[in-house]
Amino acid sequence: MIAEKSQGEWQSKLALLSGVKSPLPRSIPWEKLGLIPTEIDEYLENLVLLFIIVDRAQRKPFTVKSDFAREGALHVAIAASEGLISTQIDEDSWGKHWIATPVGQEVIDDVTILLKEIIHPAHTTH
Repeated sequence: MIAEKSQGEWQSKLALLSGVKSPLPRSIPWEKLGLIPTEIDEYLENLVLLFIIVDRAQRKPFTVKSDFAREGALHVAIAASEGLISTQIDEDSWGKHWIATPVGQEVIDDVTILLKEIIHPAHTTH
């Protein structure tokens, strides 16, 4: 029962990140994630912003000219440069939507584990 509640709490926190409307630092619901401002450094902020962008590209691809892409231009550029997202549809064609690449999908899985250790440490099993 406790493990189910803990898993449900973690899923709720992931849903908060997945529901962020804008990939800007001020849009991250740190308090609802259980973190206080003094616990947040630049590394964690950038990790969460990249997670938000790749997660969105995986769940609901966004256009290259969307407000989401414009507001998160720096982290969209980083994610694209690192091969986490792309507009490439196949070998010879490109689209107008950012989508998560296979590498991006793997990174999301890995970052999810890392974020759980950071955001939800009391309920992490080692």
